[in-house]
Amino acid sequence: MEPDTGTPAGAHRLRSLNQPAPVTVETDTEGIPRAVIQRRRRYAVEVVQETWRLDDEWWRPNPVSRLYYRLALEEGRIVTVYLDLLERRWWVQRA
Repeated sequence: MEPDTGTPAGAHRLRSLNQPAPVTVETDTEGIPRAVIQRRRRYAVEVVQETWRLDDEWWRPNPVSRLYYRLALEEGRIVTVYLDLLERRWWVQRA
């Protein structure tokens, strides 16, 4: 059994994991990602590994409509980015 730390439990103690972060994405004329810019560095997209779309919670005041891309970047990095289709903003999904 763990000792009592004296800290009250509750939802205020929780933090979300894997929160997305804004990112700059360069696309071709068809909107396909060709480069991701993070921390002032440009990473070329070697391969688009996977693409999928998510449309959810359309009945709520803030519906979700996103176009996801799993990308293999130069130097072997794999990232997942998405375009928020309602706000027209790019995000990178943090691991």
